[in-house]
Amino acid sequence: MKTMTHAISMGAAAALFALAGSAALADQLDSIKAAGALKCGVGSQYKPFSFVQDPKTRKFVGYDVDICEAVAAKIGVKPELVFITGATRVTDLQSGRTDIALANLTHTPERAQLVDFSDNYFASQVKVMVPASSSIKSFADLAGKRLAGISGSNHEVKVPKVITGADLKVFPSPANAYLALEQGKVESMVGDETTLIGLIGGQQDKWRILDQPVDTQQIGIGVRKGEARMVAAVNDTLAELEKSGKATQVF
Repeated sequence: MKTMTHAISMGAAAALFALAGSAALADQLDSIKAAGALKCGVGSQYKPFSFVQDPKTRKFVGYDVDICEAVAAKIGVKPELVFITGATRVTDLQSGRTDIALANLTHTPERAQLVDFSDNYFASQVKVMVPASSSIKSFADLAGKRLAGISGSNHEVKVPKVITGADLKVFPSPANAYLALEQGKVESMVGDETTLIGLIGGQQDKWRILDQPVDTQQIGIGVRKGEARMVAAVNDTLAELEKSGKATQVF
């Protein structure tokens, strides 16, 4: 009887080890396919990357939205937008709340220690925007002035190194930072030039972007650490978009 019990226990243990081995082999790409959806971390009201174009439909459009849809199509699942902030892009990805992180994620060595990156798919200069009537003409004029930035962005690291004496105030999103500038709570705003132009929209006469760049950023798509097949799927999608000319058309 003891021998039989021992045999059953050994068999159960072997089965558990087999199941554990199967689970270890099942990577993120398999899990996404099984779930039938790709959770893309994107910003809310983040022109021109992800924003509501028509308040009536509440449908989100933008560069990151199109990239998300293309990667989902490549994998063979539905795209699912998950709204994140600059401060939560990496942690949402690590926790599994998102499968890939877009939202203008700058490819930096520090972040590459926390998540894996796709090939860079976008580059943008970081610049400073001021009211058209402002006396601010250069970085030297920003000393002692309030400068709106985005929480969790690379601007928090770069601005103090490049602009001496500026009082950097961070906000959850570009839309929040822009609102602070509109309301006069800050004298200037730092952001990717593409984002600044998107925020300005048809009000070009109201704002002025300084010529001098704070930095040039290479943007990639974040993927959880160690998910080589997922990185390959994203890179294959980006390569196909470039080869077909669709990337330029989307932008």
